[in-house]
Amino acid sequence: MKIKELMSLELFKTCKLLTENIGLDNDIDSAMVLEALDIENWSKKNQLILTSYYAFKDLTNAEITIFFQKMKKLGVSGLVVKTDRFISTIPTRLINLCFEYRIPLIKIEQDISYEKIILTIYEPLLNHQGHLLRTYYDVRQRFTKVERNLHSFNQIMETLYQLTEFPCTLKIPALSVDIHYGTSFENYIVSEKAYIETTEFTKHHYERLRLLPFDGGREITALKAEIKTNFTSECTLIVYQEKGTIDESHMMILENAIDILYERLQMEYLLKKDRYTRLNNLADAILQNTPTSLDELNSLLDDANMNRYKYYQGIAFSSNSEPDKQSKQEILTKLSALRKHEIFFEHYNYTIILYNLETPQQEIKKEQLLTLFDPTMIAEYEWTISLSLLKEKKELKEILLECLDTIRFNQLFRIDSIVSINDLGIFRYFMQENQIQQLEKLIPDKLYDLWENHYDLFLTLYSFFQSGRNYKKTAELLFMHSKSIRYRLNKIEHLLNIDLTNPIQLVNYEIGTYLLKTKRRDNDD
Repeated sequence: MKIKELMSLELFKTCKLLTENIGLDNDIDSAMVLEALDIENWSKKNQLILTSYYAFKDLTNAEITIFFQKMKKLGVSGLVVKTDRFISTIPTRLINLCFEYRIPLIKIEQDISYEKIILTIYEPLLNHQGHLLRTYYDVRQRFTKVERNLHSFNQIMETLYQLTEFPCTLKIPALSVDIHYGTSFENYIVSEKAYIETTEFTKHHYERLRLLPFDGGREITALKAEIKTNFTSECTLIVYQEKGTIDESHMMILENAIDILYERLQMEYLLKKDRYTRLNNLADAILQNTPTSLDELNSLLDDANMNRYKYYQGIAFSSNSEPDKQSKQEILTKLSALRKHEIFFEHYNYTIILYNLETPQQEIKKEQLLTLFDPTMIAEYEWTISLSLLKEKKELKEILLECLDTIRFNQLFRIDSIVSINDLGIFRYFMQENQIQQLEKLIPDKLYDLWENHYDLFLTLYSFFQSGRNYKKTAELLFMHSKSIRYRLNKIEHLLNIDLTNPIQLVNYEIGTYLLKTKRRDNDD
């Protein structure tokens, strides 16, 4: 109830509003008779204070001013002063303070009792609260039927629109949900927004939006609520105030709608989690524990809807550091979207996606992946993304082995962030873990010592091989004088005890140099 509605009640028709139009839209939630001046200890926002002037008659102007400052700070709705046989008029200083602090002042004649005033104020308040409670119960019953029948988001929004008759929008990007009922406001932009306070009848948080059209027409307002769950971080409900005003009855409807939407989102989360677990287990059985029986393998592929076509390919990714959940999900989302028929398996230190491809032309190439990802993100968490070769069903077991062996090789001898098995060339034959160790043994000890203890000389040798064993090109590559390069290479010949002009002797050293250049050093950043 507002001050202007209070003044229209029968009892207050004979009363006088001494502050003109000040505070007519102030809300009244309760009323209290003034007993003491420590108003900060017992009063509250939207409260109407009743008193006689006796409470103020012995106060100094400074003390009365402090009292008004406290009322203003608390957000008191107004002041009702009851005259009596000793004080028939309200002093000008009190009226002036009410004007100064914008507090409505109502004068009530002495023949009206406090009891009558309190009852008159509380009767509509209690009726209103009773109406809100009935509204909440009725709306809850309506939405419960929707919930019981497991209706869709669309039907929940349809029910909300029928109950409020306000245009409304629901957006859940993670579920591709974008529902709108009523007038569309797509050509409006948000010019201002502010959170509104919760009340005794609301538990959810709302933002009041001020919307302006692009064409400069009439502005409107809207209420926006963000619904947070484990399933999605973004679920937005907006109700537009096109014509009418969203009152407390409508807020009861909104509260119920948000509760049902939250429960529906939780159900979607549980269903998705159950489906994820089932598919993850299927992918595990297909890729990691591939059945030797063709019938059993076909059964698993049928369950996963991955037995449509002849060809298969795998892409795995892993990180050398602890990545955040968002970047991992971003990679998985982009890779999963590459082909229509896919299934993935998440291990604690790697993730692999299996694709079912109709033709060899659908094979995913390294070049395609290079356009998908931000190099900065890949470098930050030291991601390795590996591609298997195209396989047929009988070769399915090799997909996981190829992907993981490629990742393992790349983490030891880093080639690139995105690695196809074809990038390994002759080193493909050293991909098995025990063979990788054998490969390291092929590196001459003196070359290993040069890499470990004389890295500047090692880089000179690496650049020499990279330049086709050309002294001049090596000097240009390292921005050094050719004489300095010759001096360094002579020193390298002495340390390694090799002849740089003997191509047969250099084969093993050249391969070892390339391997060590990609291998991580303990003192590298």
